[in-house]
Amino acid sequence: MSPQEEAEPETNSALPTVPDSPNAARTGLRRPELAAAVVAGIMLCLLMGALDNFVVLTALPKILPDLHAPAGGETFIVSAYLISSTVAIPIFAKLSDLYDRKRVLIAGLLIFIGGSILSGVSQTFGQLVVFRAVQGFGSGDFFPVGISIVAVIFPPETRARVTGILSGVFGIATVAGPILGAAIVDATTWRWVFYVNIPVGIAGLGLLLAALGPIRPEAPGRFDLPGAVLLSGWVGALMFPLVEVSEAGWAWGDPRVIGLLLLAVALAGVFVWWETARAPEPLVPLRLMRRRIVAACGTTTFLVGLIVFPLATFLTFFVTYVTLGGGGNAPNVVRDVLYFLVIPLVIGAALGGNLLARVPYRPVVVVGLIIAAIGFVFLTMVHASTPTWQLAYGFLPVGGIVTPLIPIGFGVGLTFPVFLLAVQNQVPEAEVGAAGGLVQFFQSLGGSIGLTVLSSYQQSRFLALSPTPPAGGCTSYPPSPACVAYDQALLSASATSYVEVFTIMLALTVIGIALGLAVTGRLPRGTPRPPGAL
Repeated sequence: MSPQEEAEPETNSALPTVPDSPNAARTGLRRPELAAAVVAGIMLCLLMGALDNFVVLTALPKILPDLHAPAGGETFIVSAYLISSTVAIPIFAKLSDLYDRKRVLIAGLLIFIGGSILSGVSQTFGQLVVFRAVQGFGSGDFFPVGISIVAVIFPPETRARVTGILSGVFGIATVAGPILGAAIVDATTWRWVFYVNIPVGIAGLGLLLAALGPIRPEAPGRFDLPGAVLLSGWVGALMFPLVEVSEAGWAWGDPRVIGLLLLAVALAGVFVWWETARAPEPLVPLRLMRRRIVAACGTTTFLVGLIVFPLATFLTFFVTYVTLGGGGNAPNVVRDVLYFLVIPLVIGAALGGNLLARVPYRPVVVVGLIIAAIGFVFLTMVHASTPTWQLAYGFLPVGGIVTPLIPIGFGVGLTFPVFLLAVQNQVPEAEVGAAGGLVQFFQSLGGSIGLTVLSSYQQSRFLALSPTPPAGGCTSYPPSPACVAYDQALLSASATSYVEVFTIMLALTVIGIALGLAVTGRLPRGTPRPPGAL
């Protein structure tokens, strides 16, 4: 470890003030209450965007028949949002470096609100798919632009704490989204799953307009339109078949899947060539990947996205179909199980941001992933008869499925702020948006690929492990001994297939630990980044 890494950082107040930020004067952000209002406004945007997808997923059973959706129509609603939001991340990130960051954030917010209104008034399935894409595009603005605003108006130590707090929003959305969606469709029409975004968005807009001044670049540049077109092409060609394989049951050997994946590879190759060799001002700063810390952060956050984002889905299926056998009050039980993952994740993200003001990046990443790996070790030991939870004194988890989730959530949460901050501190202020967008793009892409590939693996393993049904079927009641044995073997096969997925996640976490060793450096101590520093 270098002397710079070992040096003890200066202590800072936890209050989000920005007296030593070079942008304090030009943003008007001089008082703590204004700083808190800006953070609250950004958090509302992030929460709104993150909640929306989970809320809508819960309402799909009501939406699809009402709009006479075709078979498998839910995959189009999901993919429209997911693809457009992933494409939008680097686009808005770059726009925030070229134009007033405040206006770019507000533009994304208005696009999202407009998409929410249009989705709510949709009269046909096709309209809803298009308007969901509009919503998704707007949501791709919130995290990269919000984090870039944090990066340029707060000093390093405060920036770390704020980023840690904001990183935990996605964990909150994982649990709160389905709860909110279920409450809305039970109390009123499904259209309110879209309308509920409007007051949240207006509140965030009001806070940002009142508390934040302009944040203009010193030397505006040109937007890389060919890069944006190529990015949209290869991401769409990649993610659409992945979503269809995962959600609609397309086979990997389907000519449509093979053709689209080949197209994605070709367009990605052209995109890399354009961004590295031709674009005067690249949309995505791929040249930064030549730096070891940026490459390490990009690959590690890709792995973290590949692990964490599908985990909630697999836990939902395991608890619903293995632990509860498809019966019981599954949605409420799943919600309570996910609390044991999400609450530690939020705590870990907040703590990780605070730790970065005192320790280098590497220990936070490595220790966090080691803690997560320990949790995965125990998660690979679950089986069909593992209880949901075992509580001591009525509240302390000491066994069951939920126990391993606590170290997994906490350990992964510790790492969330590191990758963004480490990469942003490698670039000048003029590129903090694009650099942060690069990290978020890798994480989002990892989550999409992970869910598809691991879901496909789980399904194929379940089919391979499933026993042959008894001759004559199992329709009589009470079931015969052969049918009881068949049901138990089927349940065991399902449990084994999920445990194998958890084992793959453990292996990926170990790889992440090795990659995390390359994440060197630490936050600057109380001084702004030198202009033009690389």
